[in-house]
Amino acid sequence: MLILRRKPGESFRVGGNVTITVLSSKDNEVQIAIDAPKEVAVLRSELYNAMNENRDAAAEQSQPQELLALLSHMQQKEPGEKPDGDNQKRGGK
Repeated sequence: MLILRRKPGESFRVGGNVTITVLSSKDNEVQIAIDAPKEVAVLRSELYNAMNENRDAAAEQSQPQELLALLSHMQQKEPGEKPDGDNQKRGGK
């Protein structure tokens, strides 16, 4: 990891086409400007992590045939009957 110290108005480059400029710093906040081509994705780390988690969750989802079988099974239950697992008491051993 590279650690840099920059004052407001100073910048640094990442690669040949991304420029990051420090606009201001106050207390525990730093305001920066990022100049990058449109094809370079610039995301906050929490959004990038959420995007990856969503992608992973989507990849783990059941196949459509499995979902249809589950839906069919649920529709065959008697009216008012809860899906499996919901008829058990919660919180007990």
